[in-house]
Amino acid sequence: MTVGYVAGVADPLAQSTKGAKGLRRRLLSSRVLTLNGWVAFNLPRTVTALGGALLTGLVLVHIYVLTTEPGLPRYFAAYVLGLSAACALAAGAMVFALKPIVPQAGWYFGSLVCSAFLCAYLVTRWIQLPGLIAVTARWDFAPGTLGIAFAGAFLAVHTTVLSGINVAYPQRQQWYD
Repeated sequence: MTVGYVAGVADPLAQSTKGAKGLRRRLLSSRVLTLNGWVAFNLPRTVTALGGALLTGLVLVHIYVLTTEPGLPRYFAAYVLGLSAACALAAGAMVFALKPIVPQAGWYFGSLVCSAFLCAYLVTRWIQLPGLIAVTARWDFAPGTLGIAFAGAFLAVHTTVLSGINVAYPQRQQWYD
């Protein structure tokens, strides 16, 4: 029987062990990802602000590319607009929530957006898109690398939230700033 922090975090996650959902819960509550229950940060507002800042950084990198690269096609501007709206929606859901489920949905939506960006970025390293000669099919594009860093960092922070190392949902563990 586990005690303390691990009992509050790992046991509820490990109760369901059937199917893909159970596998995900077992992985997120594994001793490696939870650091065996020895490390936990009680900073829900800070973690949420960090998540929002990482999404904002991803948008700012795209706006930088849009404003500095000459002759980009309109579909890239539409992509940046869609990405900006998706990131704003995710960050807004994480911060301004009337119901407890909304921040969780914001984190998951932010992870979906970051995962989609990472997949699209990796695909465009091999496939050159029309009109985007300067920004696709190159691995040495610095803003792209910075975008990968922001998206990867958001996914990493969300993983620490899911594993219980960071708290972003204080009502679950009765932890408040």
